[in-house]
Amino acid sequence: MNKIRWGIIGPGSIANNFADALLTAYSGELKAIASFNDERRKTFGDKYNIHNDLRFNNYETLLNSDSIDAVYISTPHTLHADLTIKAAGKGKHILCEKPGAVNFIQGEKVIQAVQAAGVFYKEGFMYRCHPQIPALLDLIKNKVIGDVKKITSSFGFDMKKIIPEHRLFNKDLAGGAILDVGLYPVSFSRMIAGANSGKKFVNPKNITGTAEIGETGVDEVSSAIMEFDNGVTAEANTSIMKNMDNNAIIDGSDGKIIIDDPWMPGRNGGPYHSIIRIIKNEKEELREFKGPEHLFFFEAELSSQTILKEKQQVPYPGMTWEDTLGNLKVLDLWRQKINYQIKEDNL
Repeated sequence: MNKIRWGIIGPGSIANNFADALLTAYSGELKAIASFNDERRKTFGDKYNIHNDLRFNNYETLLNSDSIDAVYISTPHTLHADLTIKAAGKGKHILCEKPGAVNFIQGEKVIQAVQAAGVFYKEGFMYRCHPQIPALLDLIKNKVIGDVKKITSSFGFDMKKIIPEHRLFNKDLAGGAILDVGLYPVSFSRMIAGANSGKKFVNPKNITGTAEIGETGVDEVSSAIMEFDNGVTAEANTSIMKNMDNNAIIDGSDGKIIIDDPWMPGRNGGPYHSIIRIIKNEKEELREFKGPEHLFFFEAELSSQTILKEKQQVPYPGMTWEDTLGNLKVLDLWRQKINYQIKEDNL
C-alpha cells in the first residue's frame, strides 16, 4: 500500500483544512466524501476532484466502501463516538476531530472499540503534531526556565451574537466553549505539567471552574484552575462569545516561555510561521518555526504514516488513547464544576 485512501465524513470548514493538507501529503490521499447535504457534497466533491461514485449521501455507504482505508470524522460532536465505533466495526482507521467523545464514559467505549478492531485511532488535536511542540517540550524537560510553576493559556473567539440553531449554542449537540475550544488549554496544561516531571502528561489533583451560561444553556465563557501533584498550577480560559489572547504562558522558577500561537500556528492554511519566546534574566530569545506546509499537513501525514506502519496510535506528543481519556476526564470535572451537564452524561 503506497498511500492511505481517506474518506471524509462531514465536509464542514475544518474538513476543508484536512482535505487541503492531503493535497500535498506523501502518505495519504483523499478519495471519498459523505454528506447528507446535496449542495455541500457537490461543492466539496468538485473542489477536491472526488469521483462521482465516491460522493456518498450517507455515512454508512462510505464506511462500507472498499475504496477507502481510513476516515476523517468532522461532524458535530455528538456524532463522533458513534461514528468512530461504527467505522472501527468496518475495519476502517480513524482520525476523529476533537472531542473524540463528549465525555469520559463515551470515550472509554470508543477506545474499547478501536482496540478490539485493531484499527488506528487518533483524536484530532492537530497542534500536537506541529514542529513547535517537540521543541517546546525539550525546553521544559531541559529545565531552560527551571521548574514550571504556572501555565496560563486561553482559546476563545467571539460569535458576536447567539444563534440558537448553531451547534455551538445547541446543548443537544454538546455546544459551548469547553467542548469546542476549552479542551485545547486543558490538553496543553496536562502535557506541560507532565513534561515538568519527565512524563508524557499528568492529570490535575484538583480543579475549580467558573462560567457564564448563556440563554441556550451552554457555557459561553468558562475558566478553570487546575492544581497538579508536582506543584504546577494551570489556568485555562475559553469562550465562544469573547475574543481571547489565544496564547500560552509558562512561568518557571528561572524565567518564562510565551507561545504566541499554540493552537493554530499558521492560520489560513499555510505556510506556517510561529515563534516561541524565552524570557530569562531580562533577555528575550526567539525560536522561530517556518515552513511551506499546510497547517494540517503534519497531522495528516503522521496519521497516514502510522497506519502504513501498522500502528494503532501515533507517537508522543501526538494524542494517545490514554491521553484522550485523561483529557475527557478533566473536561467532565470542569463541566461538573460549572454545572453544565449534557444528556450523554446520564446514559
